[in-house]
Amino acid sequence: MLRSTLVRRPLTRSLWILGLLGSALAGGGTPSATLPSPSRADATMTALTTGPDGQPVLAWVELSPSGGEVFGHLHAVRWNGGGWTALGGLLNENPVHNAWQLSAVHGPDGQPWLGWAEDAGTAHVDSYLMSRWNGSSWSDPGLYAVRRNLSDAGKSRAFTVTTQNQPYLTWTNIYYPGAFAQVVQPFYWQPGAKVWEEQTPTLNHTIGKAAFFPAAARGPQGTIYTAWLEGDVAHSDVFVAQLGSGKKWTYLGGPLNFRPHTYTFAPQLAAGPAGVVAAWLEDQGGVDNLFVKRWTGQRWASLGATLNIDSRLLAERPNLALDARGYPLLAWVEGTDAGRNVYAKRWTGNGWTLLGGGPLNLKAGDARSASVTVDADGRAVVAWCERSGGTYSVQVKRFAP
Repeated sequence: MLRSTLVRRPLTRSLWILGLLGSALAGGGTPSATLPSPSRADATMTALTTGPDGQPVLAWVELSPSGGEVFGHLHAVRWNGGGWTALGGLLNENPVHNAWQLSAVHGPDGQPWLGWAEDAGTAHVDSYLMSRWNGSSWSDPGLYAVRRNLSDAGKSRAFTVTTQNQPYLTWTNIYYPGAFAQVVQPFYWQPGAKVWEEQTPTLNHTIGKAAFFPAAARGPQGTIYTAWLEGDVAHSDVFVAQLGSGKKWTYLGGPLNFRPHTYTFAPQLAAGPAGVVAAWLEDQGGVDNLFVKRWTGQRWASLGATLNIDSRLLAERPNLALDARGYPLLAWVEGTDAGRNVYAKRWTGNGWTLLGGGPLNLKAGDARSASVTVDADGRAVVAWCERSGGTYSVQVKRFAP
C-alpha cells in the first residue's frame, strides 16, 4: 500500500551517504561479511529461515522471461559454510504461474518449509501453496494447496508448522455468513483425510469488523500464535491470540498499537524462550513507523520507541526473527518510492543495535523485500533485493553476534 510523503529523493540519498560516513567513523558498526549472491536474476522478494543445523535457508522469487512473457519463479538454497547449495530446482507448481507472498519456516524435524501464493495473473482462482524439504526434494506443493474463488478469498494469509510437523494456516475469507467483510479463520491440516479443516467461529473480536493481514508463529513448546489487523484500512488495531487445547483461542491482551483505531499494517510474529514478540507498522503523522512489543504474560511491553532511522521516512515490509535467547531482530526497508535503504536492528536486552551502523545496501539506489534470520553462531543474516543496472539482484550480509 502506498503512503504519501513530502520527503524527496535527495534527502534519501543524503541519509544513505551520512549513514555510511557514520558507520566508518564508528569503526564500521557491527562487523559484517557480504555473502555471495545465489542469483543475479531480477528478483522481487526474499525469505530466510534457520533450523537446528544452524545453516540459513534462503528462498527468493526471480523474474524469468519465457515465450515473450515474464514469470515469477521460486528458488531456494541452503548455506553450507562456504557457499550456497541449491535445494531442488524450480519450485513453482506451474512454471507459467507467478509465485508471490513468500514465507519460510522450519518444522520440528529441522527441515525447511516454504509457503507462497501462485497464480496465472488471469485465472479467477486464488491459490496458496506449501511445501516441505525432505532432505533431497520438495513435497508436492499441490498437496497442501488452498484454492478459492477470488470473490471469497481475502488474499492475505500466514502459515507455520505444528509440533506434529503439519502445516497450520491462518486465512482471510471474504464470504463468511453474517460477516461485515473479510474474517480471519484458522485452518488445520488433517493428514489422514488430506484436507483442511476450517475453524468456526472466526478469530475476529467483532464479526462486524473486517479482519485481515494475519501472521503466525510456533513457540518453543509448540504453542501456535496468530496476529492480525481488525478494522478498516485507515482505522485498524493489531491483535494477537494463542491456541490452546480443544482448538480454543485466547486473546493476549488488547490492541498492541499505540494509537487505537489508526492505520496499521504488516504485523510480524515470533515466539521464543523469552516469550511472544510482535512487530508492526503504525501511522505516526502520516508516516509508517515500525514498533515492537513483547508479551510479558500479563501485558504487551514496548521494546523501545520507533525503529525507523528517520521517522519522516516510511518503513516498509518488516521481517522479524528471534535469536537463541529470544531477543528480536528486525529487517526492513525505509525511504521513498524513488529510493529505499535496507536496515536491520538487534535487541540487546536494553536497547536496539543498528547492524552495520547504517544502510546495508551495497550502493545508493533502491532496495526491497528484506528478510532476517540467525545462524548457528548467533550471527544475524539479512537478505534483500537491490537494484543494479535496472534489475534487482539478491544480496546477503552476515553480522557478528
